[in-house]
Amino acid sequence: MDFSYAAQAVEVSVDADGNVKTERVVTVVDCGRVVSPGSVEAQVQGGTIFGLSAALFGNISIKDGRVEQSNFHDYRVLRMNEIPAMEIHVLPSTEDPTGIGDACHGANHASLAQRHSRSDGQAHPQVAHDAG
Repeated sequence: MDFSYAAQAVEVSVDADGNVKTERVVTVVDCGRVVSPGSVEAQVQGGTIFGLSAALFGNISIKDGRVEQSNFHDYRVLRMNEIPAMEIHVLPSTEDPTGIGDACHGANHASLAQRHSRSDGQAHPQVAHDAG
């Protein structure tokens, strides 16, 4: 095995104003033989938070050929109180270790869009919205 594989399912709620809240994320990863279980869990958590932040708030704007966002004061990421419950399952394997760093960054986008669509009956091919 040359790559790590990840699948995620999300549970979301949408309030009366249309605000999406991710309640829970379940992740299954296959990254070969695990050398450091704590590190795998931390990488999955961080990647999930980064991916959810990008899906929910990931608007990058360009003005006069330059990116307008410069740091976290104007590029929204999930805050501690917004982080959903996470359930992480690592498949047992005898394959060589492959790494886990980027496996979960984008794994939740499709699941989040699908759950959001089902919760309000509208199609959401692009989930991100303005943070302001």
